[in-house]
Amino acid sequence: MTGNYMIRNLLVLIICCCFMQVAIGQRPFVCRGEYYLTLRPSNPPGEFNSLYTVNIDPNTQRVTFREVPGFDDTYHLNAMGYRVTDNYIYIVEQDERNSLLRIDGNGQITRLREMTELPNLRYYAAACTADGKYLVLSASPSSFGFGTVNINLVFIDLEDPSYPTRIMELDNNRYLFFDMAFDPFTGICYGYDSNERTLVRIDINSGEVEPVGRAGQISTAMGALFFDSFGNLYGYGSAIGNDDQNTLFSIDKNSGEVNIRTRGEPADRSDGCACPYTLQLTKDVYPRETIPCGEVYYTFVVGNASAVVRDGLTFRDVMPEDFEILEIVRNPYGGDVIDTGKDNELLIRNMDIPLGVDSIIVKVRVGENSSGIYKNQAMIDNLPESLGGSTISDDPTTIPVGDSTTLYVLPLTVNYSSRNYLICEGESVTLRGERPDVTYLWQDEFETDEFVITEPGTYWVEARSLCEIVYDTIEVQQAPPLSVEVGMDHSIRLGDSFDIDPFIEGAGPFQYQWFTSNAEETIECANCPSTTVTPFNDGTYTLQVRDGAGCIESDTFQVEVDRSVHIWIPNAFTPNFDGVNDYFYVLGRYPYHISNFEIYDRWGQRLFHNQDILVNDEFAGWNGFAGGEPLMPGVYVYRAELSFVDGTKKQYVGDVTLVK
Repeated sequence: MTGNYMIRNLLVLIICCCFMQVAIGQRPFVCRGEYYLTLRPSNPPGEFNSLYTVNIDPNTQRVTFREVPGFDDTYHLNAMGYRVTDNYIYIVEQDERNSLLRIDGNGQITRLREMTELPNLRYYAAACTADGKYLVLSASPSSFGFGTVNINLVFIDLEDPSYPTRIMELDNNRYLFFDMAFDPFTGICYGYDSNERTLVRIDINSGEVEPVGRAGQISTAMGALFFDSFGNLYGYGSAIGNDDQNTLFSIDKNSGEVNIRTRGEPADRSDGCACPYTLQLTKDVYPRETIPCGEVYYTFVVGNASAVVRDGLTFRDVMPEDFEILEIVRNPYGGDVIDTGKDNELLIRNMDIPLGVDSIIVKVRVGENSSGIYKNQAMIDNLPESLGGSTISDDPTTIPVGDSTTLYVLPLTVNYSSRNYLICEGESVTLRGERPDVTYLWQDEFETDEFVITEPGTYWVEARSLCEIVYDTIEVQQAPPLSVEVGMDHSIRLGDSFDIDPFIEGAGPFQYQWFTSNAEETIECANCPSTTVTPFNDGTYTLQVRDGAGCIESDTFQVEVDRSVHIWIPNAFTPNFDGVNDYFYVLGRYPYHISNFEIYDRWGQRLFHNQDILVNDEFAGWNGFAGGEPLMPGVYVYRAELSFVDGTKKQYVGDVTLVK
């Protein structure tokens, strides 16, 4: 008993020591919102993948890849997902065994099991569910090309140490997506369909796939999809006209609209994942440009996608030295506002930040002696080490991540005297204050943002901020007279054209615009002073002219179009070659276009046919022959179809007597 007891304790000790060594050797990733990419080199072509983080170069504004140190690049990998519950990446080795692997924060790979039960398909799309329970894969037949689609979803249970798999067929197999991503807040799964070029939602409970918004978006394929901690969706792939997957897209998950954000290194044979399951902060300012003593509003947006409420956090923002924090306009997170003795420092302790996205708004006054460009960042501290311990703010208006927010402080100026103001006859000039944080006083009477001037003269304005007053004068002169004459009204027949050469007097440069109640195509040049007009119907034509002062004058003329068709078709002819009445043809006042002219006998047999001829063209008519032989005297049927310049047609049918 004693020997067995000792042996058993020794085995337990050995097992515990081995477990401790494995546990010590494993280091999870720190979740700070990073994007990860597994990529096989294409130049020269490589067989195995390396692991990279995705970054934005602050100087070039382009995407760059940074290789994760210590990664074992002897695997052919695809279909990866970041798991929220343990901060590891789970990925599939693409071979006949379909091995499930786990990557830790040191880049070390652990083989978890071989999934030989899976069908021999191409597994390239994957993501971990928002609750961390499953790694979800999607497969397609191994050959790519027109008509290739995803056919199933594969669920790998990451909570079961044996990692069992379950397969669900997709309901509507017409979509091809190369990656998937789960919204960290809603748990909804998204893909990007390369066949129709549209964002799709994937229901992992039913296998149904449905498009989001319109098809035909700007991206042809996306090898990687990412969410950030604010629930924003991004993709890295190829754009129309570019075979390389080297473009970062922003994607509206509600409308499906895809827009290019920036470009960077190619990633044609890749898959991606992200860790949005953290807490992040952005800082914006409005207005971006102000004056000394001006007031601005800073908005701090907090996105908590870390799966739990984060309490006991500290928020800190140290503004530039000469700034003064006037008011916390909005703070949904509570906490204790600490008086640091500095007007430019905001410190809030013991904040509780729930899941979701919300914002803090702070009103700030710029210093009296401030001038130039000011940059700074806020910070949230006391986060767990698994989330990086702290996070600094990002400027949401720029492409690089983690950069400072910029405010421009410019001197107070008014520059009306440097401009020439001309007032048009019977009109007015409106002067507007250029800054929302300045009070404008016009002519000692009007304190308003706008001042309307109706007469020429000299005017002045006082611009007053909280710490400065400046003045300026405005000279308003009468604009030179502008006159436009287009001439008399016109009466024409259908199909005729005429030239318009208007008389314009004034100070240029001029801008011209013709308008008509007729179809616009009846005007040869709608932006020219002189033009040619071919009206089809009665109508009004107007020329509007804008001069160099912005004054506008116009003139109008009327057009009356005679649409009557004046033609005559004989009822007999004598084709006896005496030079008189030898041809049967259509006569008229004008040379109308005949699109089709035909002669038939009384049994309906066509004897003669001509087309695209003109009225009054004798030799385009019928000479009484058919098949090269002269016909007997008698009554024959004609049909003539006339076409007019406005696109209308008119048919004439009757009979003609051939006399000899």
